[in-house]
Amino acid sequence: MDISTRVFIKTLLEGDHGHALAIVKKWRASSSRLEVYRDLITPAMYDIGLRWQHGDITVAQEHLATGVCDFVLSQTEYELVSQSKSIDATPKAFFFTVENEHHYLGLKMVSILFRERNWNVRFLQSDLPVREVLEEAERWNPQVIGLSFSLSYRVEELTGYLQSFSARLQDPQVLIGGRLVSQYDFSSIGSLDTTFIEDLNALQRWFIDNEKIRRDEVNGKSGSTSII
Repeated sequence: MDISTRVFIKTLLEGDHGHALAIVKKWRASSSRLEVYRDLITPAMYDIGLRWQHGDITVAQEHLATGVCDFVLSQTEYELVSQSKSIDATPKAFFFTVENEHHYLGLKMVSILFRERNWNVRFLQSDLPVREVLEEAERWNPQVIGLSFSLSYRVEELTGYLQSFSARLQDPQVLIGGRLVSQYDFSSIGSLDTTFIEDLNALQRWFIDNEKIRRDEVNGKSGSTSII
């Protein structure tokens, strides 16, 4: 872990919004959003999570750090939000965490990266019952549904969400992430339209593959042989 990441962790734990934002802005001067999220913010929040698990920091300190990190992420999204599409523009994606799951910062980063790729995004944040998710999905009809979980005993609940999606929605692509996805194989609970995203590098690969498929579909419908 480099020095700037250690300083960033310190600012999060101290609740220093201004210094934390200054560090991120300095990184952004020479790095993409994905690089800032992957190489600075994600390692910092993992480190803080481990400190909490080991009893080195209090719950209050962990929540304070989460709040500062949330603030910083919102600042990195500001210019994208000011250029947002209309509420009905496509392609659409929405994101949430499963019921009783309150870890949402990783999913927020993913939602911002979708917005950066010109997706129409709704970030519903954390702790949504499947009934509420289905109602919103049926109203808005997103092409991608992204969700996350970080606790192993949420797997049964996750299965319930996936079964409900298959029964009631028109074949959206489902992306699943979270701390455990990089540690265990959950593919048996998914369908052909379910992709498990282990980390932000995997998300980058998904973007590249998905954009190629979309270009091929456009070219196929138009009869064009051009390569975009």
